[in-house]
Amino acid sequence: MPRFGLALLLAALWLVAPSCQPEGDDDDSAVGDDDTAPDDDDSAADPPDDRFTDPDNWSAFDASAIDGLVTRGYFGAVFDGRWVYFVPCRGFAGFHGVALRFDTEGDFDDAGSWEAYNAGATGGLDTIGYAGAVFDGRYVYYVPFSDLDTRHARVLRFDTQGGFDDPASWAAFDAGDVGGGLGYDGAVFDGRYVYFSPFGYDPFAHGRVLRLDTEAPFTEASSWSVHDAAATSGLDTRGFYGAAWDGRHVYFVPFNDGSAFHGRVLRYDTESGFDEGGSWEAVDAGSTGGLDTVGFKGAVFDGRHVYFVPFRDDVSRHGRVLRFDTEASFDEPGSWEAMDAGATDGLDTRGYVGAEFDGRYVYFVPYSGDGNAYHDRALRYDTHNAFTEPDSWTGYDIDGVDGLATRGFKYAAFDGRFVYFTPYDNGDVFNGIVVRYDTGP
Repeated sequence: MPRFGLALLLAALWLVAPSCQPEGDDDDSAVGDDDTAPDDDDSAADPPDDRFTDPDNWSAFDASAIDGLVTRGYFGAVFDGRWVYFVPCRGFAGFHGVALRFDTEGDFDDAGSWEAYNAGATGGLDTIGYAGAVFDGRYVYYVPFSDLDTRHARVLRFDTQGGFDDPASWAAFDAGDVGGGLGYDGAVFDGRYVYFSPFGYDPFAHGRVLRLDTEAPFTEASSWSVHDAAATSGLDTRGFYGAAWDGRHVYFVPFNDGSAFHGRVLRYDTESGFDEGGSWEAVDAGSTGGLDTVGFKGAVFDGRHVYFVPFRDDVSRHGRVLRFDTEASFDEPGSWEAMDAGATDGLDTRGYVGAEFDGRYVYFVPYSGDGNAYHDRALRYDTHNAFTEPDSWTGYDIDGVDGLATRGFKYAAFDGRFVYFTPYDNGDVFNGIVVRYDTGP
């Protein structure tokens, strides 16, 4: 499949974007932490299916020790058409670079379907601590986040045409050498370029968007460019957490500007020059619908709307989902709406990291609640029904799937049928317990 065609498909189905944190830390406050969807129509609501709340559609596999390696603590996942890759971040021994992948043509509960490789010293660099990944049709790019000392910009790449355990299949480049910021979280691919989303939290918040030309040599500085978008549209546009692509624009997810959680959404028009100020715009969506719509982790595009995944504000975790209509004007308040889904089906549905879209439903990935308590309350929105109607939303407690401690995930991946929840920390330990949901034939 041509790269651009693949990118369009990914935009409609898989693009989300991906925090990695120390045990016991609130979220990211210190180094080492933490087909098009139909429009809503109240008059033509479709009944949701009940697959989501049927335990028979959920399964789990403990992939914590694959190929003799410690495979725990992942932050993001991506699908390449056959394999699901889980992004190495942090385990009980610190940040790591042990990459993990699953063969979707194999049995989920068979260890032989899984592979691991320690890519932590690729290219002579300290290639550990990543936050999200993106696939361009051949290569998987791992987004640089943090090591034991500070945030970093060492991008890791795997060639899917090579062996997973072959060092020659792996390459690395330190984008800090071309003016990249320290610490990224999530990336998107537009058919040619990969855009890395600048992370934010005191004292690392920045707005330097990093871009790679995938048609140029990976390890040459001229293949990379940086745009400092930190003061776009007169706003403090620093500190993001993931990105989404709608087929033309890249949206950077507002998180924390270094002093407070914010709702300032940054957008880049990929049909315009990367280094031109007019290609960039920002809006403050931080009080949409009369709600405190700040502090998001990840976003997903459903073919028309971009959904921003709720995580926290300056006081506590929240469940206020922000949505933008891409068929409307970016800077018009009426283009934005919000829904407080924080108490869906009587559950505490707050604190998520990442989301996936399967053609009808948007799934929000459970991460942690107040007090940094890792949780298991998956949340689903039916895009066939009205966004602000509670009946369009379903919550389900997935703790104990297959008798395992299935809590605390960071992002997910969708392979066309199954949603894979990326294991991070279940409150007991950094782990490799992958949960899979069957969306149906």
